[in-house]
Amino acid sequence: MAMTAPPLVYLGPSLPVSAARSILLADYRPPVKRGDLPGRYDGIIVIIDGEFGQNLSVSPKEILRLLDNGTPVIGAASMGALRAAELHPFGMSGYGWIFEAYRSGRVIADDEVAVTYSEDSLAALTVPLINVRYWLERLQADGEVDAITARRILARAGRVFYAERTRHHLRKEWEKTIGQPEVERLLAAGDGCIADIKAADARLALAATRDIHEREERADHHGR
Repeated sequence: MAMTAPPLVYLGPSLPVSAARSILLADYRPPVKRGDLPGRYDGIIVIIDGEFGQNLSVSPKEILRLLDNGTPVIGAASMGALRAAELHPFGMSGYGWIFEAYRSGRVIADDEVAVTYSEDSLAALTVPLINVRYWLERLQADGEVDAITARRILARAGRVFYAERTRHHLRKEWEKTIGQPEVERLLAAGDGCIADIKAADARLALAATRDIHEREERADHHGR
């Protein structure tokens, strides 16, 4: 199937559109919800963000219809990673650490990628648990935190409802668990913040889409 249309990307709180455009020129849409996807598309469709609680989530059936019609569908970072992990055997492509974590079954709960976000700017207002998980794994690999403490920190964050996981709220919960000095030390070890693996995975998927799209354009040009 010739890729005659620009990539169609559903993006929201995982990465600002301005940053995304610096990687991939595309038709950017807000987080996908059920009924948003076209039945077929003459280009690549990329799902990064999707709605969870506000509206019905995009269904696997909608994506399978696109795949059956020959439309490449890529997923990463958030809703895209969830659907790609589920539909990878049927031809949906996934990219990034989060996709691999779900595909392997190491992470199961959907709400690990859930956030609340501004309706106006689409910027995230809370911290997704998956970012906390990744940040702690990095700290543990660097020898900054032991496995038992990392599990305690993750468990404490997991007990906070996703819509209430602000940086301030998480920090206060962790101070109750391991003390303020240790929280400050761990944050400092992570460059002063919780690592944003959702943004990193979004960037990775967009770069991969750019490369695929450019290859398709070259092949189409040479075929004429």
